[in-house]
Amino acid sequence: MDFSLSNIFDHFTPATWTIAITLLVMSVLSLGVTFNRAFIFMRSRSQSKAFADAVGGMLNKADVDGAIKASKADEYKFAYLARILRTGLEDAKDVQVKLGDLEDLSTVQNSMERAVAEEEAFMRKWMTILATVSSTAPFVGLLGTVFGIINSFIGMAASGSGGIGAVAGGIAEALVMTGFGLIVAIPAVWFYNWANAQAEGLGSEMKNNASEMLDWVHKNAGAFAGKAA
Repeated sequence: MDFSLSNIFDHFTPATWTIAITLLVMSVLSLGVTFNRAFIFMRSRSQSKAFADAVGGMLNKADVDGAIKASKADEYKFAYLARILRTGLEDAKDVQVKLGDLEDLSTVQNSMERAVAEEEAFMRKWMTILATVSSTAPFVGLLGTVFGIINSFIGMAASGSGGIGAVAGGIAEALVMTGFGLIVAIPAVWFYNWANAQAEGLGSEMKNNASEMLDWVHKNAGAFAGKAA
């Protein structure tokens, strides 16, 4: 018997093709999410570094308005640092105007913590797809395996014998579907672990940035005196 893939595909039933197409879609989604997250992680880090270099001098001069304006530039739209810094500075200005001083920075801290949480959620966007594909693809492939075994029994019933020719097509179909499920699941596991590690690393950086920004506001409270909200 010819065990080429083209011959095996000829034995696929509509149910098996449905499983195969489902696995193909899962694979495409997994790759799409991986490339999307890789792009976001790369741009977020590079633009945040560029923003830090650009705004460092402004903060040294206590130029609050200049730093806020710089954080809104299009060239830093992927920079998580720009959004965290802007949140902290704008909330500190608001507290200064409404309370007259910055002795209590709890609201500024809370605002930046929320900003960090939003950025972390953005960094993990779509990652549930990777987790779902990695955990369910083997079972989807197993479902295809079940259909292949069923086809083997159907072949036996049709031929009236249990010879290899009657069951080989269905068994080959079952093994192909098992392999397909694993081929989809294994890279998805790798991609998810990589993306998760990147997101955790960025989350730690963002928390450190927020803490440093809060310290800066505390040390430079005078820079906010008289600032408009």
